[in-house]
Amino acid sequence: QYVLGIQEKLAIDASKTKKVQTGGPDGDLGSNEIKHANERTIAVVDGSGVLYDPEGIDQEELVRLATARKMVKEFNGEKLTDKGFKVMIDENDVVLPDGTKVESGMDLRNKFHLNDLASD
Repeated sequence: QYVLGIQEKLAIDASKTKKVQTGGPDGDLGSNEIKHANERTIAVVDGSGVLYDPEGIDQEELVRLATARKMVKEFNGEKLTDKGFKVMIDENDVVLPDGTKVESGMDLRNKFHLNDLASD
């Protein structure tokens, strides 16, 4: 409700807002946030890894995961655009669509909120 109040007070159109979410579709808070969100979610970070798509992550697929209480590792990668990626904590030496090399999926997950992609 707090965020909704801020958006209303500042006349922010939530549908044009990008969101990076920490807490995945498998938990109470994360699943509720996904089910009730109006923002365009560009990243979800949970215990299994990082899901990212600058064009916006497929909301139907996120809701499917949230309803089933599944982690982002269960996200259907075919629903990402060519700029999107899914990197799990047990993956190493992954090359992202922009050519960036991720040495450790665990490090990416742990530090994603500091990554330039999270503030794009």
